[in-house]
This record gives sequence, C-alpha cells and structure tokens, in this order.
Amino acid sequence: MAGDGPGDAVLSCRDLRIEIGGMPVVDGTSLSIAAGETLALVGESGCGKSMTALGLIRLLPDAARQGGGAVTLAGTRIDSLPERQMNRLRGDRMAMIFQEPVASLDPLMPVGRQIAEALDREPGLDRAAVRARVLDILRRVGLDRPEVRARQYPFQLSGGMCQRVMIAMAMIRRPLLLIADEPTTALDVTIQKQILELMADLRRETGSAVLLITHDMGVVSESADRVAVMYAGRIVETGSVRQVFAAPRHPYTAMLLRTIPRLDGPRKVALPAIPGAVPDIRDWPAGCRFHPRCPLAGARCRAEAPPLDAVAPGHQTACWHHDRIAEVLT
Repeated sequence: MAGDGPGDAVLSCRDLRIEIGGMPVVDGTSLSIAAGETLALVGESGCGKSMTALGLIRLLPDAARQGGGAVTLAGTRIDSLPERQMNRLRGDRMAMIFQEPVASLDPLMPVGRQIAEALDREPGLDRAAVRARVLDILRRVGLDRPEVRARQYPFQLSGGMCQRVMIAMAMIRRPLLLIADEPTTALDVTIQKQILELMADLRRETGSAVLLITHDMGVVSESADRVAVMYAGRIVETGSVRQVFAAPRHPYTAMLLRTIPRLDGPRKVALPAIPGAVPDIRDWPAGCRFHPRCPLAGARCRAEAPPLDAVAPGHQTACWHHDRIAEVLT
C-alpha cells in the first residue's frame, strides 16, 4: 500500500475516493500511519489534502461524498459505521485540529467549558475532576494562568492561544489518531515553532499517530517521520522524510523542495516558483496530472497516468521519468 509505515497501522486507508458533483477531488488515495508516527501530507492548496482529512474522519461538506475505498482505525473499518458510532469515535479515538482555530471555537462559550465537553462521555468524573483535567491540559499546552484562560472567550485570546486551546481539546482524551490541518497557518514563526514542538511532545507522551497536513516543506523537515506528496487528488510520492528530501523522485516534489529558503543560499535572490497552478477538478488533464507544469513531460506523460511504484525500500513515486530528477534540481 502507498504510504505503508512501520509497525501496526493505527490508521489505514486504501483507494479513498471523494467526489463533488460526480468528479473526484481525492482520487484513489492510500496511506497508513503507525502509533507514535507523524505522516505529513503535503502539496499546494487545491490538491485535496484537507478533503482527504475530512474524508478520513467523515466530516465531509454536504456537497461531497465518499465514492469508494476503505478506512480502518486500529483494525476497525470505520468508513461504513453508522453515524452514531462514528460520532463516539470522534474525540475519543480520533481528533482533528482545524486550520482556523478562532473560527472553529464557539464564540459564545468560555474555552474551558468547550474543552470540558470532550469529557462528557467519560464515566466517573464529577465537576471537580473535570475542572482539574481541563486546567491540567491547559498547563500542558503552555497557556499561562490556566484558571483565568479557562474562563475567557475565544475573542479574548490571541491566534496562537486559540490554537493551543484547539490542541488541548483534541488531546484531552488521548486519541489514537490526531489530524492536524495546517496547524501553524497565520501564526508567526516563533509561535509556529512552539506549536510544532508542543504537538511533538504530546505525540511522544500519548503515542498518538499524527497526520500533519501542510504545504510547508520546512515544517515537514522538522516535524514528520514520513511524507506523502499529493497533487491534483493523487499521491505522487511517498517515503521517509530523509529519503524524499535527500533524493526526491518526482518532479513536483523536487520543485517543492526548491522553494525552501536556505541559510547557506545566495542572499537577496528570489526563491524558485513552480510555474502554473493546480488545475480545477473540472480541468484535470489526462495522463500524469502534473505534466502541464513539468519540465520533464513527454508524450507518454500526456497519455498515461503513471502508477505509484517502489523506487527504493519504503520509497514510492508516480513518474515515468523518476530517473531524470537531477535535471529538475539543476
């Protein structure tokens, strides 16, 4: 399976397909994540990363539907569970940190009460025990004066504080799977680093599997064990961070890596950009979907979609010209 990880998989999905109006926005995605592992799902906006995450946790928008595939959590098939059972899993065994923390929090409820709602289904907890758990998780996510913060509303907190509250809500039940969708978007660099370190600490403490969704390859290099690169609804490369960063085997991956600023690079030189844009789902080209933007594209790329094949142990790519990637990097 594409994206196989070490050990027993906490999360596994095979050939996941998500459609809007009969058109696939996620087209045959397969991946797996082991306990204590972080898999980064990367790509530009519009590639299908967030829709993949929403499909895994079954929170798709009304216009979207799962058109195929299987999703398994800790050995249990969850894509066909009744909604009542699926709702029990969310928060208990799987949780998600959304892109916009302020928009995801209830503006009319103190944040402490919102965190406490995650404990509603946990038996044997009285009000004092719930309060103690809430204050403890607020301390652990690095919020000062947790007794004060618990009584505050989202508008009284900064963006970074709201993101920490979202992490507290996601982690208070120690879920098997944590999905973090662009968790550092719109945060300054210092706060980004703190949030990523906090997530890493909680992952080590709880043993949760983490799916980290981002477009920032710098974040991937610091935070992930493995990476899956997505383009136009398909996984085009997957492997360990070390493998993919040292020897990318897809032109799209290589071009993404070139956009990372380097301290040892030339000063006052614009970073390379990938020409063109991710196509609309109504305009996905035949063959390899990256071929209109790819400097290596040939007739076969325009006619045939390459399969995701192994190029090294644990390293897969979907490119007819994976042996010519050096030409992209020069």
